[in-house]
Amino acid sequence: MKGAIFEMDTPFWNKFNKELEEFALNTPQNKSNEQIWLDFIHQTITSYKHASSNGIVWTKEEKELFQSLEVKEQRKMIVRKSELQCSLLPYVNVDYIAYEYSTRSKESGKESFTKAKELLNKYKDTEFNRLESTKSEDILHFLRIAYKSGNLEAGVYLAKLLFKKARLNEYKNASNDIKESVRITKELLQHNIPENSYQYYNLYKWFSDSQFLFGTELTSSSLGLNREEARDCYNYALEKVVWEAVDEMAQSKRFERTIFAAELYLAAGIKYQSPLAFFLAAQNYAPSGLTSEWLKYALIPYNACLRCSIALGNEEALDTLITNYENAIRMIRKNALIAKLLQSYKESRVLINGLDPFFDEKYKPEFIIDYSSIIFALNYGGTIVYPGISRLVAQGLIKDPRDSDSTLESIKEYYLKVWQMLVSQLGNITFNRKLTEQRIYYLSTKIYSKLHYGYPSARAYVFPKEVLDLKIDFTKGLEGYGEDPNEEEE
Repeated sequence: MKGAIFEMDTPFWNKFNKELEEFALNTPQNKSNEQIWLDFIHQTITSYKHASSNGIVWTKEEKELFQSLEVKEQRKMIVRKSELQCSLLPYVNVDYIAYEYSTRSKESGKESFTKAKELLNKYKDTEFNRLESTKSEDILHFLRIAYKSGNLEAGVYLAKLLFKKARLNEYKNASNDIKESVRITKELLQHNIPENSYQYYNLYKWFSDSQFLFGTELTSSSLGLNREEARDCYNYALEKVVWEAVDEMAQSKRFERTIFAAELYLAAGIKYQSPLAFFLAAQNYAPSGLTSEWLKYALIPYNACLRCSIALGNEEALDTLITNYENAIRMIRKNALIAKLLQSYKESRVLINGLDPFFDEKYKPEFIIDYSSIIFALNYGGTIVYPGISRLVAQGLIKDPRDSDSTLESIKEYYLKVWQMLVSQLGNITFNRKLTEQRIYYLSTKIYSKLHYGYPSARAYVFPKEVLDLKIDFTKGLEGYGEDPNEEEE
């Protein structure tokens, strides 16, 4: 669903930029961008405090309550226990309701709407536009009756399904179905229904891109679809965390594989208690891809979202955790035994209504070494040319402080060596004060100001005070860092 036609040109981002301007006024102007980068990392590391939690812990009473709840409430309970919060959309929680439909409609309308939903559920595995015409017409018929009786939710369903059917199929009445969809969508705008607002935007976007199936007969102009209205509708849908709006913005070129996309998916995960949304949030907090070395990682939120997705039953998230242990990815220590145990667990795990709420009690999360969300993947993993933290550990140049046989001296050595590596990397990073980078920095400060204790499923590793008090030389890097060891001298 790529291609949001409104990205930064919305009140949502205008408000964010205004906050950014106020934040920028307090940013030291006499410091270089490199020094600001290092200062933020140092501040993040020194702000972590020991957490009392050891994963998501459930009391006997909580477990009994969980078993007695409906699945929707069970999902809410899992998300509450995760303690995950979105810094970009802080008003979103598990009880967030963007809009409540009125229940005042005729009984005939309620019955017809129920029949329509039953049919939709019956054929849920088939795309609506691929249903046999008799089945799709039955659904549309019941929705029309329900909408005419005053059921607004039925109207939202009807407009969306008419559009879905007409835009992908060629049939005699497609043009009329589109017109009906537009008419209903415009009628419903007065009720400020978030999903309907996205539908208006979606109609505008579709007919603005090209004429598609309808030649010049139908255009956004001939249908009375207005650009300013479409922008406001899209903004409203985004603010109210409509899934399609969030997904589209998160996949746009500007935000894809950044903490902005992660935060958008996190808000959706919290609102919908969606295992997929939490997994997508994790993938964007610690993204991968062809340019993965220069992508930025936020490892505490990454691990918290990944484990929340597992607790909500997502198997792909569990596979990712297994891979992390197998290959020492994203600052997880390599542990073949844990990976094997998790694989066996995956093959035999018993879910409760599709959920795995007590996963943390079975497999405790380990401490996360996270230097902030402005650190590049390269710094953590590295390459042969640019050895990152994990590679320095694998090469035996430093010892992981989380190992049980670590000493104060080995932890000091680790701490200082990582700083030398970060300083060395400065020459290979292009720093600027462009608005995009400022936005990332500002959002990073909002996220990490709340992570002193991490999350129950992602506790920050806290360096001993004797180590944190060490004076850091921000001028001295690693000798030979960034030089290809296989390159022959001329």
